[in-house]
Amino acid sequence: MSDGEKIYVNAGQPATLNNGGGVLTDFPTLGEAVMVWHKLPSEQKKRATIKVIGGELERLHYGPRPRV
Repeated sequence: MSDGEKIYVNAGQPATLNNGGGVLTDFPTLGEAVMVWHKLPSEQKKRATIKVIGGELERLHYGPRPRV
């Protein structure tokens, strides 16, 4: 994935995880929602979404933004 395809977000933003089965869970930070998403079974991950203020993420690079 090139840097132009990555979406950088603030991991401290509040987020809501839809676990792919319709269960919504609010988290105080996006980082916490991502950690729980990583623990989901593979098939469930495909359907799961994470929403943050400003919209839904389709892809996410979780890490520091490279310096230009």
